[in-house]
Amino acid sequence: MRLGFVGVGAMGAAMAGRALQDGLEVVVCDLNPSACEALREQGAAVATSPRELAAQVDLAAVVVLDDDQVREVVAGENGLLAAGRDDLDIVIHSTIHLPTLYEVAERAQAAGCTLFDAGVSGHSRGAERGQLAVMVGSDEASLERCRPAFESYGGLVVRVGGLGAGMKAKVARNLIGYVQCSAVYEGLRLAEEAGVDVPALAEIVRHSEAQSQLVDFFLSRPSVRPAQPGSESDRQWREVAVSTVPVAHKDLSAALSLARELGIRLPISEESERRVEAVWGLEEGERL
Repeated sequence: MRLGFVGVGAMGAAMAGRALQDGLEVVVCDLNPSACEALREQGAAVATSPRELAAQVDLAAVVVLDDDQVREVVAGENGLLAAGRDDLDIVIHSTIHLPTLYEVAERAQAAGCTLFDAGVSGHSRGAERGQLAVMVGSDEASLERCRPAFESYGGLVVRVGGLGAGMKAKVARNLIGYVQCSAVYEGLRLAEEAGVDVPALAEIVRHSEAQSQLVDFFLSRPSVRPAQPGSESDRQWREVAVSTVPVAHKDLSAALSLARELGIRLPISEESERRVEAVWGLEEGERL
């Protein structure tokens, strides 16, 4: 199988790197050409556009940031469909809104291509280890054609339904994670204001039923109070927070949009979306 990746930021690069390690032929492209250089050194071919990439691969994996980028990558002037292939599989790994997914899938179908969704969970570290959870929204035949690629970077590959089901599963999983972050933040804030040693509480939580990989990461904060500006702990946490907050808003927005479409309310998630900056330390906590 010849596999293409459009978008080689942290996640896309990790997935492509793992596929190369597993012996797959890989072609990559990115809006930032310099992002492809490390993968070129690992053996990947580099395309200058999605259109050029589509002419060379069996499966094109889209790992870009948002809905607008997905539209451009798939159906833009130099997008994947512009290559004129009628036998190309396209998988959307990006977390996007469902109307956008259905829109680009319809465009792909009209061009004779198969487009489906496969949400991924596990961060770039999971991709590097081949341990992502891959949530596929497709028919069985499409999954089986593309399974070798998914199993290179996925430790768990599950078909959760037809087109759109992978995205629905991903936004639900993301919602659980971000609400967890809000709960950990408030627990740590309560403890710290009450004079409890935060690292000691973190140790207790790690040995309780509340423990999880995400919770453990959040517990690595030495304090939920604003760090001293310019301190090393402030710098390290802000690097994580600045990259996480826009993604958190996007993912929670997608979940809440789906909830509105289904006619249900998710009040805890609504509040978590409103408080993302505070939870990740990008604004000072208020006092009542």
